[in-house]
Amino acid sequence: MMHIKSLIVFPLLILGISARADSPVKEKSYLVTKANDTIYGRIKVNYLIGGVKLITADTSYKLDPNTYTAYYNAKNKMLYRSKVLPGFMPKDLAKKMSIPEKASWLKCIEDGKIKLYEHKSYTFGKQMDNVLDVTSAISSIVVTGGIPNAEYTSWYIEKDSSELASIKYNNVVSAGSKTRKERKALLKDMLADNDKVSQNYDQTKSFTFKAIEKLVHDYNNSKS
Repeated sequence: MMHIKSLIVFPLLILGISARADSPVKEKSYLVTKANDTIYGRIKVNYLIGGVKLITADTSYKLDPNTYTAYYNAKNKMLYRSKVLPGFMPKDLAKKMSIPEKASWLKCIEDGKIKLYEHKSYTFGKQMDNVLDVTSAISSIVVTGGIPNAEYTSWYIEKDSSELASIKYNNVVSAGSKTRKERKALLKDMLADNDKVSQNYDQTKSFTFKAIEKLVHDYNNSKS
């Protein structure tokens, strides 16, 4: 009797494992094309040389921000959008000099009428999430006499069809950034059509990442 039960239970375990491996949760990752088509699959990171792909049943797509407009990673439940970061050089001048725009993937922290994005940068331009970048960063640290590969965070904001603007960063300077006073005024202007959140902002002396995120979150989730 025990032998028969084992024969029944073992295949069921195998089926259970297979079902979990093919769970729809893993297949909810997607990317959005410039034609606004959505392709579903699973996200795969290359830990050897870097880079991210979306894998489907019959093909794979390299997640290039210059080719696609957005992607969603179901594993970390995070949306990323393709955006051209503000530069040190004015747009008109860059266009005159025929300097092509290069897009980057920005993590969408708050999504609504006001959108808040995060971008990470590094001393040596390496995130060190793969073997190649780790090796390169270590070499750079040795050459520079031990300067660490520090991580910097920059937040960008946009409302409706406004241009992407720098709102907060922890580096010495951020491309396209204005003074702290100007950035505080920009946020105030974006919140102005919501009396409650706007009043809260006036009472908030803090201009930290956390404070900005809360104000934008409250704005996007408020009815007035």
